[in-house]
Amino acid sequence: MGAIEVDWRDFFPYLRWVPNKSAEVNIRRMEMRRREVMKTLIEEQKHRISLGEDINCYLDFLLSQETTLTETQLMMLIWETIIEASDTTLVTTEWAMYELAKSSKYQDHLYDEIQKVCGNSKYAEEHFSELPYLSAVFHETLRRHSPVPVIPLRYAHEDTQLGGYDIPAGTEIAINIYGCNMDKKQWDSPEEWKPERFLDSKYDPLDLYKTMAFGGGKRVCAGSLQALSLSCAAIARFIQDFKWRLKQGQEEDVSTVSLTTQKLNPVLAFITPRD
Repeated sequence: MGAIEVDWRDFFPYLRWVPNKSAEVNIRRMEMRRREVMKTLIEEQKHRISLGEDINCYLDFLLSQETTLTETQLMMLIWETIIEASDTTLVTTEWAMYELAKSSKYQDHLYDEIQKVCGNSKYAEEHFSELPYLSAVFHETLRRHSPVPVIPLRYAHEDTQLGGYDIPAGTEIAINIYGCNMDKKQWDSPEEWKPERFLDSKYDPLDLYKTMAFGGGKRVCAGSLQALSLSCAAIARFIQDFKWRLKQGQEEDVSTVSLTTQKLNPVLAFITPRD
């Protein structure tokens, strides 16, 4: 995926004249493959629609707007959904399950809350508003294990101010989200994973700006609510159906960074079905 390809010249603009053929060839190759995948998805959907199948999905809606969308716009809107709804959501869910498997205290707390609200039924999205601890687990994972630790470069088109600093037009800005979320002036014991820090009575479970994991303003992530819904549903069902315990030697939370903060080693855990 080209989204996680990093060209070091982006961070050193004065060295743009240095050739980086391997990065350029990789991007062109991935672009060709991406276009073919998107075209295949579109043609398959059109075929199902032509057969009279009752389809109600995002791609179906986009095809209904085909007269106002170019082929390139249609493919990019589909691709945006795929890239934004997969990697970061998966990474966040894995880190959350790692932390819960590492601590029976937090895991039991979440399980008890789910059982109290859901009873014998399985977790569903409508239960979320009644599960503040589930929301706290999600947001604390975003804070401690920022899915995108450094926001890709942004370009200031005009003179502005940011955090009290004057930013002249033409400046490229990279925001260190990880650094902000680990700032001891803003967070108590930031190196610790503590969901209870998000249980403040004034905290809105749908407030997605607390850790700035999804950005904000006009450029806020379009998939923020989708990520919250998918990740929380997965976490809730995993905890509701199984008891988790890390395999010995998995306690260290070593990570590696490409575009997202992935675990260096996948979570290895023993899971036991709950009665």
